[in-house]
Amino acid sequence: MCQILLIDDMLPVRHSIAATLRKAGHDVVEAEDGSKGLELAARDRFDLVITDIMMPASDGTDVVFTLKSQVGGPKVIAMSGGGSGISADEALQMSGTQADAVLTKPFTNEVLIETVHSLTAR
Repeated sequence: MCQILLIDDMLPVRHSIAATLRKAGHDVVEAEDGSKGLELAARDRFDLVITDIMMPASDGTDVVFTLKSQVGGPKVIAMSGGGSGISADEALQMSGTQADAVLTKPFTNEVLIETVHSLTAR
């Protein structure tokens, strides 16, 4: 269906989301932090990027702002469950102004697929 870049520092979460997306027929490339994700996004063309916001090595907010500043860049979904001393809503607030959609963790597989479909339907 579409080429998706998935960025999340938590391996079990990333693998679970990737498996759900693959089961729905999407091609998924995984990255463990924002720096690696931006490196992959610069090399390959993705229809959609799904990025966690709260990551220790590189913040997902940088990913959102960098990709959305590019003309013709991919659609972006920002996701977060919050973190040390910050709620998911707070984490998504700034990125949500630029991202095409936001997901608050935890979310269901159905919500994930519905959000991806709404952004990638042609």
